[in-house]
Amino acid sequence: MQKTFPPEFTAMMQQYKDTAAGLGDNHPLARRLWLMVVHTAPSWFVDEMSAMAREMDLIPEPCACDDTGQRFYALDALAAKLGIPADEVAQHMEMLKADAAAMGLSDAIQAKDARDLHPLH
Repeated sequence: MQKTFPPEFTAMMQQYKDTAAGLGDNHPLARRLWLMVVHTAPSWFVDEMSAMAREMDLIPEPCACDDTGQRFYALDALAAKLGIPADEVAQHMEMLKADAAAMGLSDAIQAKDARDLHPLH
């Protein structure tokens, strides 16, 4: 399989880089552009970046999955990896969810009640 980037992904990535360089990664415009980057990214790229993040020990192991097999991470484990309090991670997740919903990407950030998930360990 030839791995190519769709033009819309390349354009969004460049726009994100330029905006984040000027305004910072946490600026609302940069966050929304990042959501569009992820939304337009080819699946092979998302898979490779996820694998790289796991190899670099940047993300925790998933702790559960839903009925479709989608894996989920524990908020506390994410906070520990990031070295910030869990409530700060929750706040960032809520901002991203609100940004995604405002953009019509309501499924971009998935969060579920742990009672609705199946433990992996």
